[in-house]
Amino acid sequence: MANNYYDGTGVLMLDHVTPVISALFGAFLLDPDWPGDGQAYIARISETSDPTWSDVRDGLMGLAAQLDRPCPEEDDVPLDVLLQLLAGHFCVDNDDALNTLADTRPSEDTADLETLFKIALCLDDGHGLRAIQFEGCWHCSEQRLFEFGGDGAFISREVIHYGNSRQPIEFWNRLREALVADDIDSATTMLATMVRKTLAGISDGVAREALTVQLATLLQDTSSHPD
Repeated sequence: MANNYYDGTGVLMLDHVTPVISALFGAFLLDPDWPGDGQAYIARISETSDPTWSDVRDGLMGLAAQLDRPCPEEDDVPLDVLLQLLAGHFCVDNDDALNTLADTRPSEDTADLETLFKIALCLDDGHGLRAIQFEGCWHCSEQRLFEFGGDGAFISREVIHYGNSRQPIEFWNRLREALVADDIDSATTMLATMVRKTLAGISDGVAREALTVQLATLLQDTSSHPD
């Protein structure tokens, strides 16, 4: 029987590894001292460290105790309760982003870095978290076709983007089929969709609109004056 695995490593780009960062990312094998220079190592290793929301909740419970915040005497305090409790300490009770995250109530599935990043921004104890870079790969114990690949993520306040090694194969194969069939409309739609998805990762709507306009102008100029 074949077994599938996923492993990944990355860095937090920040000023300091604080109690909030330790609580949120401690289960990711957090190393505050490496590689250094404003970066702290994190990892998700199969059968060793695959952080869940339960792990995050445990970290936040430890943080609440460290901050002497009154915590319900329960073995399994809901994550949304902990977030609301900590919001009071950091004076962000009315923060819409944190309230939305609390209302979402993540399940016991794998903890995702984007949500953790957003929580960290709300619970800022001086960590100065700017971005997360993460790169991972999936692999199989048998040499099965297309059971090996990689992915990457860049998460920041300004830009969020995800990609994986399967996307170029699927995209360019479909684009080739459209070109072979002389279906320029479909090929154009595919390219436009790819660009829209990239632009959607830019959080500032004004900047996104400006980039869209300038990109359209640049493409028109390039089309009119090819190299």
